[in-house]
Amino acid sequence: MSTSAPALGRLGPFLVDAEGVLHAAEPSRPAGFGFRWRGRRVHAVLCPDARLRLSVLAGHVPFTAEAAALRPGVYAAYAALRDDAPPEWRVGLSPAHGVVIEAVEALGKPATVSALIAAATRFVLRLAPCLDLLDEAGARPA
Repeated sequence: MSTSAPALGRLGPFLVDAEGVLHAAEPSRPAGFGFRWRGRRVHAVLCPDARLRLSVLAGHVPFTAEAAALRPGVYAAYAALRDDAPPEWRVGLSPAHGVVIEAVEALGKPATVSALIAAATRFVLRLAPCLDLLDEAGARPA
């Protein structure tokens, strides 16, 4: 932390100085947190380069035994998401056929509390139509 801005307090895994700048409370560990958006758990980690890495398990491809008829539509929705994803996003399938969406949001330097909140908000607002597409295709909830 800079010597000109003493810590005001702790905010989860962060120390926040008087200027609103975030610092890892435990510098040896990544400062991360989670929150829920539309029933999905979003994971966020502050990177040393003032970027926020976000990831979410957006849904699952249904098992053949439970909903074989829905599988092609969910795979098509997954392919559309993967093909149309913004360059800073990655859409993939987990080994258990979960649709995972990962993104990196720039916070600017220095990383501030307001920039972190804005980046997380931007991510979930851009994520909403992706969840709609998966839900409408019949993906199982995450």
